[in-house]
Amino acid sequence: MKNPSLSRVLPLRTAVSTSAGLASAAINFLAAVEVAQYAGGQSAWLAILVAGILIVLAGTNFAELNGLFPSAAAIRVWIRRGLNDQVSLVASMVYVTTVILVIAADAFVLGHMFQAAIPAIPGEIWILLILLVITGLNLRGIRVAGIIQDVNAFVLLTTLTVFSLIVIGRQGLPPVPQLFHTGPHWLEAVALGVFIYVGFEWVTPLSEEFQDFRAIPRGLFIALGLIAVAFGLFTLAFTVIFPHPRTTTLIPQLLLGMKALGPLGFWWMALVTLTTAMTTFNGGLLTASRFVYALARERVLPAWFNRLNQRWVPHHALWTLAASALGLAFLVYVSGQYVVLINAGAGVESLMYALTSYLVLRLRRIDPDRERVYRVPGVPIVPVIGGLLFLALGIGALLTPATPHGVVPWSLVYVVTVTLLVAGYVRYGVPKIKAARSRAMTARQEPWGK
Repeated sequence: MKNPSLSRVLPLRTAVSTSAGLASAAINFLAAVEVAQYAGGQSAWLAILVAGILIVLAGTNFAELNGLFPSAAAIRVWIRRGLNDQVSLVASMVYVTTVILVIAADAFVLGHMFQAAIPAIPGEIWILLILLVITGLNLRGIRVAGIIQDVNAFVLLTTLTVFSLIVIGRQGLPPVPQLFHTGPHWLEAVALGVFIYVGFEWVTPLSEEFQDFRAIPRGLFIALGLIAVAFGLFTLAFTVIFPHPRTTTLIPQLLLGMKALGPLGFWWMALVTLTTAMTTFNGGLLTASRFVYALARERVLPAWFNRLNQRWVPHHALWTLAASALGLAFLVYVSGQYVVLINAGAGVESLMYALTSYLVLRLRRIDPDRERVYRVPGVPIVPVIGGLLFLALGIGALLTPATPHGVVPWSLVYVVTVTLLVAGYVRYGVPKIKAARSRAMTARQEPWGK
């Protein structure tokens, strides 16, 4: 089927669940423990709350830009309007790789969780099965994928919050001074806490499938609040049980569950970890496939990605992304170099947040009369502050070595390599694709026998 339109059926709750689910990856548990290390213990919840307030700066940018140009191409359209076509293509194609990075890194953690819970079955098998199940469900249509996202995201956030409150209730809160004590590395804890929210904005490529695209800005902000509550409480519960946390395991959530509630807690957190994988895999494939479809629709990717099945799903784009994520996940699982992916994804996301701050200011200047459903407050001060903040965070993430004693910033090497490859494709590959598509359209329009 080659119908060029998507189906507008998604409600507000799916905007919330997709935004919250994409940010709520299994690697967030590792990040929460690292935040606690830098914060010096039991004030880590406050660092995550402050980080959430900072990430709202990025959320306001996406809300305004999405309201200006609601499209499955999302960031591609915004950059093209604010800068130029080639920069837009390179940036958006590099940006879409972050979804694959997050899925692969999350698969690594998921595999280790399953091996700890069910040692008889290798982690790679679980990764393959879950990706196949999620891809199959996505092929059933946007309604099915949306329901899967809704159920898993809200189960994740609700059960994680309830679990954390039970642990805190059983153990009791530490003294108030400890809850608000900020050590010498507390600002680093806030900076690291920002990455717990990374990915929330990837709901924007679904603009053409919501009943009302204005649900996306509302969904973004609701999701950020839910993430702050759920992971803030988890971090507080963890530091109540482990006042001096250390990242000695890939699955600290299972360690907390066993220590706090015994086998019940262990399996409870195993279920929570599974839901994080379901939301990340499902939401990532759901949104990225629409993004790839939109790029193919404007003839910058092969027409093969522009095909929709009978349920209005870009199935070729979906299968390609799933296969890419699976291959990278297996590579990471064998090598163990998941930190490279985490830093690369965090760096690209933060730099994109900085770029959206610039785009808000740029489009306000060159297109001031266009209707804006949502407007960033405090222009130009708020976007400038947010842009500088995320620029610094992005550079810091890319320059961070993958190991404590490492020297080479492999995340930066990875991102630069991908950027150069994409730039080469844009320079030499895209013109050939556009020319071939134009010839094919001309041939179809010519009269028979000519």
